Amino acid sequence: MLSGALLLPLLAVALAALLGRPGPWAQATLLEALLARALSPTGWAGLPLLGAGLGALVAARGRVSPARVARALALGLALDLAGILVLARAAPALDPNRSAARGARAKAQEILRASFRSPEAVREQAVLALGVNLVVAGVEHATPERPSRMATLPLRDSLRVRLLAALTDRAEGVRAEAARALWKAPKSFGPHPEAAETLAAFLDRAGYPQAVERFAWLALDAAAGAKDPRLRAAAARFAATTPDSDLARAARLAVGR
Repeated sequence: MLSGALLLPLLAVALAALLGRPGPWAQATLLEALLARALSPTGWAGLPLLGAGLGALVAARGRVSPARVARALALGLALDLAGILVLARAAPALDPNRSAARGARAKAQEILRASFRSPEAVREQAVLALGVNLVVAGVEHATPERPSRMATLPLRDSLRVRLLAALTDRAEGVRAEAARALWKAPKSFGPHPEAAETLAAFLDRAGYPQAVERFAWLALDAAAGAKDPRLRAAAARFAATTPDSDLARAARLAVGR
């Protein structure tokens, strides 16, 4: 899984360097269109998930017990589905109207500019990695019969401290990712009502003209987990006012209707 999570982004960068910038989207090949999404800030989160899922599917072949094969297949399919969903929602990172980069150095610089367009985007991806990783997944999915060895790692407390600091970041995207990570992992980080309050505030502001739709999706994803009265009330208000049918459906699910 770790090999797949590391190898797939490396392959994407290598392919992008070989292909260069795609032409107009009407003429772009399927591979060029996929790479344009994969190299976006959001796409960088989808590639490791997709690679880890492929690694889990490959690892399932080496399992002897049918139960272990089933668990490995289920984990692989879940990670692949999550990666595909992230990549599907990612906005293309490469602007086809700009001239194509020439030379290896120019292509490398173009890939970096497309992937990390601002310091805020870099911090946002870093906070996403703090909340979505093997340590958190191991603790959250542990059972009394199968306890996690990750629960006693000092790294878990370090992740919590960093996420709490990110909860007061000046960038909205960083705050949204930090609040979602804290609220979705109560076993890993403990109760944090301030995270629920932050998520509720994003839902209440989601109708403003300058609001970013992705922040509403993050808040609703977190609201579907552990219940909080303020967060549920904000999701209910959002469900009643948003004109987007998909967002309204997700909000109703988060409320429990």
